Formats: sequence, structure tokens, C-alpha cells
Amino acid sequence: MAKFVQIQSDVTIRVTTGLQNKDVTNPDAHVPDRLKVNPEWPKYQVLIRKGAHHYPAEIAEWASVKALAADKILTIGSIEEVDESKLSELEQKDLNVVSDAKTEFKMPGIKSNEKSVEKSSKRTLTLSDLAGKGE
Repeated sequence: MAKFVQIQSDVTIRVTTGLQNKDVTNPDAHVPDRLKVNPEWPKYQVLIRKGAHHYPAEIAEWASVKALAADKILTIGSIEEVDESKLSELEQKDLNVVSDAKTEFKMPGIKSNEKSVEKSSKRTLTLSDLAGKGE
């Protein structure tokens, strides 16, 4: 049973998980201080359609959805459990996108009904880490 939330929207709009990215900077590059970042967030977008529709409950916690709700562009309803075999094709696609985003980004503020993933310890980078440790 998947948890879904009903969202009533005045417009059709795409919402994203945030601005997640992947740092692919080459520390051995010949140009100093060259930063290269690839965006990851475009892979995980959910289309909120005009009208009242069901979406995975996790998107109610996304910052973009909260901001749209605060601006009264959409209204978030109550959470209900839906049998996954009764989902429409669009609802199943949205559920897959949200679950992929949740596992890819290990989104800290998002609660899920699955077992929680152990938090990895944060490590701070030092200048020698960025320089490639050429000792």
C-alpha cells in the first residue's frame, strides 16, 4: 500500500525535489579553481496537473510544493493509502520518480514508510583533499 496525497492545483506545473547536483570537478585540472557541477534535479520532476489528482505523499514535504501551497497556487489534501495495483499509469510513474529521488538523494527531511537508511557521517573537505593530495 502506497501513501498518496490529493493535491488541488489551479495550474499545471512541474515540481522538483530541490537543486541537487553532483560535483564532478577534476582536482587535477590545469586551470585552477575550475568548478564543474552537473545538475541532478531535472531527472526527478513530478508534473502536478490542473485540478484535483493523487500524488505520492512524499512530495508534500518538498520545498517547491510547500512554497506553491504557501502562495495558494495549490492545496494539499489528506494522506490516504492506495493499493498499488489500482494506480493509474500517471500515478505509478509519479510514484517511481519520487521513490527514485528519495533513494538517490537520501532526502533528510522526507519521512517514508520504508525502513530508514542509516545517516552517513558528514566529512569536511580540506584544501589538501581538493588539491589531490600530491605529497
